[in-house]
Amino acid sequence: MSKGYSLHIGLNNIDPANYPGVPDLNAAVNDAVFWESYAKKLGYETRSLHNKSATDTAVLDALHEYAEKLKPGDILLLTYAGHGSQIPNEKGNDFADEKNDQTWCLYNRELLDDELFEAFSQFKEGTRILIVSDSCHSGTMARALPDGSNLSDLLADGLDRAVASRGLRSRKLPLGVEQQVAQRFGKTVYQPLQKKYKNKAQVEGVKASVKLLAACQDDQTTFDGEANGVFTESFIDLFRNPKFKKATAETLIDEIRERYYFPRPNFFQYGGIIPSFDRSFPFLIEIPDAAVVKGTRDPDLSPSKVSRSLTAEEQWDDVKVKRNAQLLIETTTPLNDKLVGGKDIEILEKKGNLLSIELLNTPHEHAWSAAHALQQALKAQGVDATVEPTLSVSPAQDKRATREGDINNPDFIKEWPPTHNDATGRIGWHLDDEHSQLGKAQKEVLTKPGAHVRIAHFDTGYIAGHVALPEKLDLVNQRSFINKEDASQAIDKADSGQDGHGLGTITLLAGKQVKKSDTFDEYEGYIGGMPFADVIPMRISESVVILNDKNFSEAIDYAIEKGCEVITMSMAGKPSNRMARAVNKAYEAGIVLVSAASNCWYKGTGALLPKCVMYPAAFERVIAATGAMYDHHPYDVKFLKAEQRAIGTQYMQGSWGPASRMTRALAAYTPNTPWASTHHAFLRSGGGTSSATPQVAAAAAIYIAYHREEMEQKGYYKEGRKWMKVEAVRNALYASANRDFAEWEKYYGNGILRAYDALQVPVPDESKLEKAPSAESSLFGVVETIGSFFKRRKLFRSAAPKPPEEAVAMELVHLLQTDPQFFELYSTMDLSDPAEVEKVIETQAFQEKVLKSPYASNYLKEAVLLT
Repeated sequence: MSKGYSLHIGLNNIDPANYPGVPDLNAAVNDAVFWESYAKKLGYETRSLHNKSATDTAVLDALHEYAEKLKPGDILLLTYAGHGSQIPNEKGNDFADEKNDQTWCLYNRELLDDELFEAFSQFKEGTRILIVSDSCHSGTMARALPDGSNLSDLLADGLDRAVASRGLRSRKLPLGVEQQVAQRFGKTVYQPLQKKYKNKAQVEGVKASVKLLAACQDDQTTFDGEANGVFTESFIDLFRNPKFKKATAETLIDEIRERYYFPRPNFFQYGGIIPSFDRSFPFLIEIPDAAVVKGTRDPDLSPSKVSRSLTAEEQWDDVKVKRNAQLLIETTTPLNDKLVGGKDIEILEKKGNLLSIELLNTPHEHAWSAAHALQQALKAQGVDATVEPTLSVSPAQDKRATREGDINNPDFIKEWPPTHNDATGRIGWHLDDEHSQLGKAQKEVLTKPGAHVRIAHFDTGYIAGHVALPEKLDLVNQRSFINKEDASQAIDKADSGQDGHGLGTITLLAGKQVKKSDTFDEYEGYIGGMPFADVIPMRISESVVILNDKNFSEAIDYAIEKGCEVITMSMAGKPSNRMARAVNKAYEAGIVLVSAASNCWYKGTGALLPKCVMYPAAFERVIAATGAMYDHHPYDVKFLKAEQRAIGTQYMQGSWGPASRMTRALAAYTPNTPWASTHHAFLRSGGGTSSATPQVAAAAAIYIAYHREEMEQKGYYKEGRKWMKVEAVRNALYASANRDFAEWEKYYGNGILRAYDALQVPVPDESKLEKAPSAESSLFGVVETIGSFFKRRKLFRSAAPKPPEEAVAMELVHLLQTDPQFFELYSTMDLSDPAEVEKVIETQAFQEKVLKSPYASNYLKEAVLLT
């Protein structure tokens, strides 16, 4: 029977004679007390060393005693909470990863990691050692304040400032104290100790199976709290959740990494490999085959990356697969010519006062924490800058859903209409007179000699060689806005896993004539909604689930430059001022912008999305494309027949609402629309609002081509009046829409697309057209409301450095679309109503959710506090 022993070390204060000027901590002893009480509950024989009793002699003697006492199968739980530091050593070139000794700051002196490794080497093979270290070792003797040329150093400095803004105290030994310790005790105390280990590898001779759960990376700082350290507090929360009772050490660390962005907890394991220890909850005393050793492992001393252990299917799940954050920095003064990214940041593009960067170890959902940190660090260097995230990542259930079709199954999605059992269930049904009327509208536009229109297709690009690519695909002007790609090639990557999302939407938009042999003998004719349009493919993302608002904005400028009159984009994400300005540009240039309202999933991990209209579709100057099924009912699981709800393959549905975001919406048909593929010419299983969006865009293009002369005569192509063209087109589409379904306004906004009927609506006079509210002003309204609220809070009443209130307010808007606990609220809140917004954010329940959110920055959490 295995036995468990535990030692719990906690130091709030250490000897000032040996650490001159070191500040006391609040919660380190509390951490030790917690760990001892937890160990007792699990059956450990415990011992504790607090403050003055935690000397080097006491700790090493205890470890020596345990080494003699533990037998194969037994476990030692060793916890430490207190200050940490590093001391440079003189190890040879053979030990390049060990150039600094990491230390625990015990009461009388620093304990070297080499001393711990030596103590562990005395433990017998088959024993287990589990270490929980709520301390840090960042800040070497050579570390200085960032000089403004290394962005990674600036980020680290800014993150330290951000955490300090919440009153949390670093557990890193201050630099000044480190320097005094080195000057006074380096030669007499520490160098003699280090000499012993100069030519010895750190874990040499360790036979026990050792696992270390550390509060942070070796180059980071962990923080003290009022009751417990941040790291220990996370364990306390985890242990309350029954689902983690069987979690492995790695799973526990992964989960804590989900709870806060900075610092990033670390995990090391070395010594003997006990497979059962690897598979079990690490704190358990009694595990199967506890003494069975199968091999040894050396520690990986490199910083851990942002990653998870994933199944093959989970590799496609953007809830689990973390995309790196990307930021856009705009300065008021020229950028430093010597600026480098450093170890944690890659500079993607540098243009004038704009800098685009990727944060190599920062998940996208924590981008605002990094943005605020960099803004504050730059400000401390005398550089005024705005720093904003550029990426929105929408979780996709799996690769079939991101593609909107299943490459391995060319059939209809059997749970959604139509199916082969329907009399008209065949490829091309969406074009007929009972549905979008696009087929009939196409024929009508051919009666207009010289009818023409140019469409910009914003998506993942196209795949060359497909049988249904548009006849008038403009390959001369195609453009990629993806960093490090050939800008002259908007070609999707067939092996990227998306199976050409852009290919699917571009053929629905303007696909050319196909033969029956291409469509399982079901359809021949034009497969696209407006096959006579010039189409410029613009690759703005490598994946449909990623919306980069910088790329979007640049593509808008390019579409204007190339004379496009319609933009179709089957993507959605989070708003930004940059996105809003781009939408305004397009509107004023007379471009009808059609954007997918967004999708959500009613089951599975992909359900982690708001069920509502997202941006830019939510702006009133954009047509939000929603979904209607074959039977004209909403593309919503609620309207599936009861016997069809036992879904096994496809959980996607359309998004709609709230009412304030539906005023400019229009539905088109989905799912089970034809989807161009690389495996078959077409699948029957196109779905999502991705399929609806190009249908609406095609109808807008048909109207422009058909009524161009009338709109020119009314002056709608003149500068300052081009927005009237947009409103004339929207008026026709809305006025002619099918409104037979009783709740059409709730689900469709203005009804379901009837493209031929829209052509019969004459171009209205100027007096009947009303300019839509500015996208920027509508976004600014909610940001201004939240910002005004923040100005009354603790953070903005203080004189302490902080980001602009508008930046923190924008973060809160993004948080509503990032943290699942806010999705229901975000899906129903009227963001255009300042009174409603302020009423919500003033509630204690809302503020408590922000404080608990792992995705909220420390500045945002501070901003919601009253005192």
